[in-house]
Amino acid sequence: MVRRLLLLLFVLVVSSLAVAAPVSAGGSGATSSTVNSHGVFVPFHVDSTCGTASGTISGTGNQVFHLTVSKDGNEFWLTTTQEAWFTITPDDPTQTAFSGHFAFWFGQSGNTNNFVSHQITNVKATATDGSGATVSFNFVQHFSVSASGNINEFMACH
Repeated sequence: MVRRLLLLLFVLVVSSLAVAAPVSAGGSGATSSTVNSHGVFVPFHVDSTCGTASGTISGTGNQVFHLTVSKDGNEFWLTTTQEAWFTITPDDPTQTAFSGHFAFWFGQSGNTNNFVSHQITNVKATATDGSGATVSFNFVQHFSVSASGNINEFMACH
């Protein structure tokens, strides 16, 4: 699910940046761009995440994407926040569909020496078959590379 959300995010960001006007950030010569998106999103497929079924997600939501690049181009900061009301239709028709809400935050930053990427996804949903079954999870991911080349990576579902 998270990989598909990232792919969707990337497509939205790239297409949005084509029309976004860069602005100076704080007088330092850095360039920043912020894009807001609202409404229905294109349905997309997600793999099983945190014990959930794979399936197709459709829904409506909001997204804010922000990118800042330093004047010399050696540093960048990227962040996005997304929230949506969604329905997931499982690939296996014998499994129950769920509807609910998700919130997603993703950030990256880097320079010539370091890089970090992290994300948090929160999902709460209820079965659409009237059974009252619920799904609720929090997914956390972190990946970083230090100036000395040390790699730190972890993922967790709660």
